[in-house]
Amino acid sequence: MSDAPRTVAPMVPGARSLVRLSLRPVLKLWLRLQVEGVEHVPDDGPVLVASTHQSHADSVALGVAIERPIHFLGDVRLTHWPLLGPLLPKLGMVPLRRGEADAAAMDVLRDLLADGRAVAVYPEGSRSRDGKVHRLRSGLARLAAEAQAPVVPAAVAGIYDVWPINARPRPLGGKVTVRFGPALAPPEDTPRSRRQFNDRLQRILAELGRTECADDFSPFGGGDV
Repeated sequence: MSDAPRTVAPMVPGARSLVRLSLRPVLKLWLRLQVEGVEHVPDDGPVLVASTHQSHADSVALGVAIERPIHFLGDVRLTHWPLLGPLLPKLGMVPLRRGEADAAAMDVLRDLLADGRAVAVYPEGSRSRDGKVHRLRSGLARLAAEAQAPVVPAAVAGIYDVWPINARPRPLGGKVTVRFGPALAPPEDTPRSRRQFNDRLQRILAELGRTECADDFSPFGGGDV
């Protein structure tokens, strides 16, 4: 068992901080960002934003689209990318080391929700390579049930063209649309309720993303960062 210290969420700049006020317009321009339904994200209190996942830039798009500060988990190696990488913790990324992430992630997310934070989660567990919404893994439903936090579904469309898998971010960016749906009440903490919740959420994410549901899980890893 590892005796490494538990990962602690960094201090994320507040909604009116100079850092966020400076970064958000630049990143919004890079993404040519359009946002729909952001009123579904509560202004305060714990909330899980459950998003589709096709690119490392998904978290950037969500961090810019949502006015309140939002946290998300990310591989610490992403902070080494030129230009964008060092900015990720300032946008709310909680850096985790691959191999240690599974053990630490749930504790980090529980702490953030207990502190009334907004947390972005990718319930597919890995980036989709075909644009479809793959079967959702169990972590989000378990966390929502335990914390009794509302879940706001979100889809990030066009993001793959901005930062494709196995490629560097494109300097000229691209056109991205983030769509939010109405908040879902958390499931009961039973296997049946969590499965039903996941099935419903998968369908909603596909509708928001204007794509299809896949019957399989999106594979982990794949040899890329």
